[in-house]
Amino acid sequence: MVKNIKRLIVGASVFATVSAIANAPAFAASIINATVGGNASFLTYTVIGGQTVVDGTNNVQAALDGDSSAPGGNVELFSNSEAGSLYSSAGATLAQKLTAFNNFLGYNEVKTLDGQLNGKNISLSSLTALDWLGASNVTTLQTALSSNTPAIQKSAAIASLYNSSNLATTWFNTTLTQYGMAPNQNLFSTFLLAGGLQRFSDPNISYVNQDDQTGLIKIGLAGHFNAAPLLGLPGTIQASELVKVSYNGQASQYLRSYQATNSGLVSKDGTNSHTGNYEVSLQGELPPKSTPESVPEPSLALGLFSLGGLFAAKRKLTKQASN
Repeated sequence: MVKNIKRLIVGASVFATVSAIANAPAFAASIINATVGGNASFLTYTVIGGQTVVDGTNNVQAALDGDSSAPGGNVELFSNSEAGSLYSSAGATLAQKLTAFNNFLGYNEVKTLDGQLNGKNISLSSLTALDWLGASNVTTLQTALSSNTPAIQKSAAIASLYNSSNLATTWFNTTLTQYGMAPNQNLFSTFLLAGGLQRFSDPNISYVNQDDQTGLIKIGLAGHFNAAPLLGLPGTIQASELVKVSYNGQASQYLRSYQATNSGLVSKDGTNSHTGNYEVSLQGELPPKSTPESVPEPSLALGLFSLGGLFAAKRKLTKQASN
């Protein structure tokens, strides 16, 4: 009987220790000292009753406190991308669409979200036509669209972009192919003149976190759970806006995602946005580790706790035997 009790106590001690180690969460650091820069507009959103609403206090840091399980509010960079002279409304004429697109080509302002992750600088930015098309294509298009040639000839100049190697063409083809559709020049031109680039240039940043164990940086992008209407296509398509990320002095990366989780939120402005959470990632540097003296290795901890349980059980059994 005594031996059985001893085995039970020791086994329970070992099981508890293993469970504690196995279930220990991976700690994550969040962006700190978050600020915005650049001359483009921005908005901050907070959550009230399951809806995202514009936060007039512009509390950028508070809007970034979420994670993939609860995205929370967000910061929209380049919030004027679909407004004013940069965007043509539904029902616009071809001439109006060409004018709006030409205005976007000449708009070089960005909005950035800057901060630190474990002591390393990180900057997230909206996109411009230069990012999408490259300087040479932008210059050529501006010349063509500013001329007095008929609209049909200007449309032909836009169509020629489809044969160029640029982010816009690559992204458009990848997005449609992702869902079994065949991209072509006509669809691409329609997308451009419908303000497609503007729609995907204004990322809504929900969170910027880094896994302390792997160094992986995870960025949440709030968007439409179904982006098909934004592309003028039927069915269901999941595609995030793009975000330009610069980390610790390294070359910038354009990040996007084709997989969303249901955020449990919806924007109050009637656009039904922020319903999806798209998570993109990039590898960051591992944060400094604690000294070996301060954090014992799991195997050592297991041995110590197991040994402690054994001694405690032995003392208890010895005491019972003497009574």
